[in-house]
Amino acid sequence: AEIYMGDAIFANVLMTGAAWQAGLLPLREDSISRAFELNGTAAERNKQAFAIGRWAYLHPDAAQLGGSGVSAVADFETLVQARADHLVVYQGRRLEQKYRALVQQAASVDADLGLAVAKGYHKLLSYKDEYEVARLHVTALQDHLDHSFSAIKSLKFSMAPPILARKDAQGNPRKTAFGPWFLSVLKVLARFKFLRGTALDPFHYLADRKLERALIAQYEDDMRTAIANFSPDNSVAVCALAELPLQIRGFGHVKRASADKAAVRREQLLGQIAQGPAQMAAE
Repeated sequence: AEIYMGDAIFANVLMTGAAWQAGLLPLREDSISRAFELNGTAAERNKQAFAIGRWAYLHPDAAQLGGSGVSAVADFETLVQARADHLVVYQGRRLEQKYRALVQQAASVDADLGLAVAKGYHKLLSYKDEYEVARLHVTALQDHLDHSFSAIKSLKFSMAPPILARKDAQGNPRKTAFGPWFLSVLKVLARFKFLRGTALDPFHYLADRKLERALIAQYEDDMRTAIANFSPDNSVAVCALAELPLQIRGFGHVKRASADKAAVRREQLLGQIAQGPAQMAAE
């Protein structure tokens, strides 16, 4: 069963599992398990989150803690397969094949570079646009609500739709609350993800979408050049460049600011790679 690790409730249970495994909680495991059952809400998912927390404490090198939870990264093929599967759901087989091609090129040169590209390239390709936000709500929200709450009196969506969103004093979009009917809008929008990136995409010309496409094209050019010129002397800088997209977070003006910071770091890394081993050693 899937655990929604992005939920603060399950994240807290995960941390409890890690703390228990570290010997910081004077409680028996069966007592904690029984407490989950008596609570009556998402008992099995709480038990799974607790077990994952224990596992993460015992195997820190095989766990990656991030906004999406805990995932095993020891097996490169498993990591690539998981991200490739996500890209199929996100857009389709063509995007998956594009992803695999660049990852395999990098992996054929160096294992660490292959892993770095597998992470960084996936982050750029699967940007959360309007279609993806709609898909995530439609596929996950109802099941999440069913498993996490016994009763729901009201449901609101806090969003800032492009064009329709009001602006704050700084000119940034302000979120607006929408009622339960908005879920029907999201269901319709999710079905039109095939328009993503095409001339018929109504969001194609938004500044954020242009930025995301530009970042993908730039990354592909950087990685092809880095792969062609890879050496043990520049491996650290090249791998850092490959993972740089992981530092680009957020949405709207927050993401643009994050991308600006990453652009500065990119120039620094490209400069280090271009210097060559002699100049880098001299510094």
